[in-house]
Amino acid sequence: MGDIKRPHSENEDEDVIKMPDYRKRNESGGPAGERNRWMVPLALLLLIIVAIGIFLFVGKRRQSGLYRWLMGRFTLAEQEVQIILPATLFAGRDIDEIITKAVEEKGVSEINWLDENTLVFNMSPETKEILQEEAAGMLEERVAAMKGGRQYPYILDLSHDSPFREFYLVTRPEQAGSARAAAAELLIQAAYYQHFAAADEKKDPVVKVTIETDKSEEPPEMLVYPADLDRASALVENPPEPTPEPETPSAGDKVIVTTGPDNLNLRSGPEITYLIIDILSSGTVLEVIGTEGAWLEVITPDGKEGWVHGNYVELYTETETDTDETD
Repeated sequence: MGDIKRPHSENEDEDVIKMPDYRKRNESGGPAGERNRWMVPLALLLLIIVAIGIFLFVGKRRQSGLYRWLMGRFTLAEQEVQIILPATLFAGRDIDEIITKAVEEKGVSEINWLDENTLVFNMSPETKEILQEEAAGMLEERVAAMKGGRQYPYILDLSHDSPFREFYLVTRPEQAGSARAAAAELLIQAAYYQHFAAADEKKDPVVKVTIETDKSEEPPEMLVYPADLDRASALVENPPEPTPEPETPSAGDKVIVTTGPDNLNLRSGPEITYLIIDILSSGTVLEVIGTEGAWLEVITPDGKEGWVHGNYVELYTETETDTDETD
């Protein structure tokens, strides 16, 4: 048999079975492919690092004016809070400087004059909370200073309610002027704080400071906000001359009991926890032999030794009349 010849095709390429070309796939697995594979994880890692950096920056700058300014710019206008403040609350201070500082450093977005004595502060809710906390902190510091005695020695006692709306202050009759000026400062500072605190309650703030003079039958005096704001402002701008401190008795001095119709307890030690060993009537003259804080160790006319509180006695100076009566 002869060989059967396969007919020749005009296009030999048609008889060739085409195989997939893996060269491109192999090329993608080279160095360039490796780089592409790591691009997405690296980008994600970079985003995480940037996010952490922003978080730390915001945390540290939360109280800064820049942060507040940025927050104010990105806060929607309808979310802003309006705080209306009488300009009299800033008595004795540069109002232009206060406005500039509030906008540039405190994050207040805008301040406008409603009338010649009223300012409108526009701010974000977050800025309002920050300013309210600052006002509360300053008020607490002033109350602590008044209770401390060094800066305000003419204030014998100070108490208040927890919302800082009512204050009760005790002073000496001869130092009522200085105490009244301090009460005016307290009233204004508490009123400033209450404007922020009362903004959430949608009501006008009210503050009351009661001033009572120790060992006096005069009725207590009151400063009330807003009714007495102008009076308080005048006291802050023109405070009375400071009253000289009463002389403190020391060993060798004589003191006289000044309790009016009441009696004074003579105790066995310099605290109210010690036993009462005698009762002294007003007008009794005592000789001081020692001191401990506000307490005086004394000898009574009949030779009895004990302790009395210095708030209920005054220095006593013998006059010629007293000497003649003794003779």
